Amino acid sequence: MADRILLIDDDPAIHRLAAVLLRGLGVELHSASDAGEADVIMRSLRPDLILLDFDLPGEPGLDFLQRIRGEAQLAEIPVIFVTASIGDEVIRQCFAAGASDYIQKPLRRHELLARVSVTLERNRMLEKLQTIARRDALTGLANRTAIHEQIGAALQRAEGESSYHFAVLFLDCDRFKFINDSLGHDTGDLLLKQMADRLMVNLRRTDIVAGDTGPVTLSRLGGDEFIVLLDRLPEPETAGAIAARLVSVLAEPYLLGQHVITAPVSIGVVCNGPQHATADHMLRDADVAMYEAKARGKNCHVMFDPKMQEAIATRLLLENDLRAAIGTRQIYLVYQPILSIENGRMQAVESLVRWQHPDRGAISPEYFIGVAEDTQLILPLGDWILDEACRQFREWEQMPGVRAPDYISVNVSPAQLRAPGYNRRVAEILDRHGMQPRNLQLEVTESMLMQSSGDETAVLAELRATGVRTALDDFGTGYSSLSCLHQFPFDVLKIDRSFISELHSERKEFIALVHAIISLAHNLGMECVAEGIETREQIAMLLTVDCTLGQGYLLGPPERVPAALGAVAAHAEHSARVAAAG
Repeated sequence: MADRILLIDDDPAIHRLAAVLLRGLGVELHSASDAGEADVIMRSLRPDLILLDFDLPGEPGLDFLQRIRGEAQLAEIPVIFVTASIGDEVIRQCFAAGASDYIQKPLRRHELLARVSVTLERNRMLEKLQTIARRDALTGLANRTAIHEQIGAALQRAEGESSYHFAVLFLDCDRFKFINDSLGHDTGDLLLKQMADRLMVNLRRTDIVAGDTGPVTLSRLGGDEFIVLLDRLPEPETAGAIAARLVSVLAEPYLLGQHVITAPVSIGVVCNGPQHATADHMLRDADVAMYEAKARGKNCHVMFDPKMQEAIATRLLLENDLRAAIGTRQIYLVYQPILSIENGRMQAVESLVRWQHPDRGAISPEYFIGVAEDTQLILPLGDWILDEACRQFREWEQMPGVRAPDYISVNVSPAQLRAPGYNRRVAEILDRHGMQPRNLQLEVTESMLMQSSGDETAVLAELRATGVRTALDDFGTGYSSLSCLHQFPFDVLKIDRSFISELHSERKEFIALVHAIISLAHNLGMECVAEGIETREQIAMLLTVDCTLGQGYLLGPPERVPAALGAVAAHAEHSARVAAAG
């Protein structure tokens, strides 16, 4: 289908000229002479690109653009301003309002075709990127980001409709680790794909034939965990009946290459209720019910019951242990290098927190950080992490004969940025250790950015004004648009490992997508760091798309202080040799 362009201009001659100049581009051109006419066309057409007169009478072009940027259905449409007044202030106003580009009047064929073509191609690339960012690469199902959005939308609908009911099913394969470890990761991946196919076929039959439920969303949460969102349930028992059928269907044998195996599942089921304020609350309760199913012998389903307090009690115990552990030797930092993939020089290190519990052993950061964020323990924990990272950095700087990294990076949570006086505490810690602001980088995740109220980014902007570096972490997982990055105060864009893992010769579309991310980020003055580098082929491909900074196990795993100090010294020596050879 041809790209649809809407030209909004009060001069009929501009419309006639544009129609002639764009004829060879194969686009579908629509015309509007004012904002009111444009509103009608936009809502019925949803154009791929808008050419907007800067000096539009009635509602000026800037006001028109700012208004549609506030409407969800229109906000992502790229806009090119058409203006006779080209100057620094006009250009600044165009881009500040969210324009993609500008064209000067009188229209010239080569300029018009070039700017329109580039903008349409960029838009297609962004749409493809957004689609991929919401899909699980292995199974093609919706991913964690997409299912969170779907559950959140269902919760909002339930608030307004008392008769509206839905359920979330949390599925976990009972034997996946054994199959993965004994038959290999390729066989494990094949199993996950066949599980996804079997679920899709059965849920489609449930939806259309049995008529038990309305729309069904199937998602792979990660690993061997799948989520099913059942919409418009007539009664909670329906969700239990569907879960029972899925247990039966997934218990049937699979043919994986030369192997015939069984891979039963445990399913936790939760129906929406007044106690569920967020998607995370529903997923948490479904997860609790799933573990109850495993406790009851696996290969079954369990409906969540508020009386299931064991998991909650365990979490409360962990919370108390974490409160006591902060500031003790149980909590420590490891450091992962961020290197130049051109010459191996260590540019920076990222500090990562770890917890070695005296009775339970190593506890995953994914678990205890979640507990800390839910309980506000992230505030004292975050202050300790920042203080310890700065202390360690200064120790490296003062070591004789060692070239310290340029900066140390510390992860920051939304709760920290929202806490009163956070900027002051950062300044106090830097001052206490005699550390320059430019030697500290604060990282926030893309998903945090997309869920923020705006206060968090304002705090980051204030910190950046003092010289502290800022980075957007895990880019590609939060379903944001590259076109909105100019609104946020970042020095560095870190490309999520899910994109880097797909950089190989069979996935050329990912190379193009990563190149698009890097090019646009560089145009916005940001450095790019590729996360999760594990192969030399990935390094070679990253260098071809102008990404020179990387992080991952191939370049260096997270290590405790003694090992990290050795890494600093080794990379300093390597850099000296490279410089001498050059």
